[in-house]
Amino acid sequence: MGIDIYAHWKGQTEQERDEQHEVWTSAAAGHCGYLREAYHGEPYATQHLMPEAFENESRARIPAATLRERLPETLRLAEIRQRQIYDATTPEEIQPVLDSYTAFVELCERMERKTGQPVEIAASW
Repeated sequence: MGIDIYAHWKGQTEQERDEQHEVWTSAAAGHCGYLREAYHGEPYATQHLMPEAFENESRARIPAATLRERLPETLRLAEIRQRQIYDATTPEEIQPVLDSYTAFVELCERMERKTGQPVEIAASW
């Protein structure tokens, strides 16, 4: 069990949605609009990055600029989580998770520029 985050945008193809579901449970799939955190303990970086998605029916449109602003602290929390919960100590163990958060935000920025509206973030937990 865990927290699953999906980004949805105007014009998203069936193939793009399928890719999100194919990577289910991956901690390194931010590039396709999917983030995952298992329920192994705090801190939960997803809850910092997109708190609005954990309210109001688990969906929220969050401007990419807001996600970008929250990203540095989100990365700090994700690194703490990797070190404290998963005993990760090397960059090779930690960096893929951090890169996934960054790729997720970059995707949201691209889709917002392309569509003219913030992506919809859906949280499932």
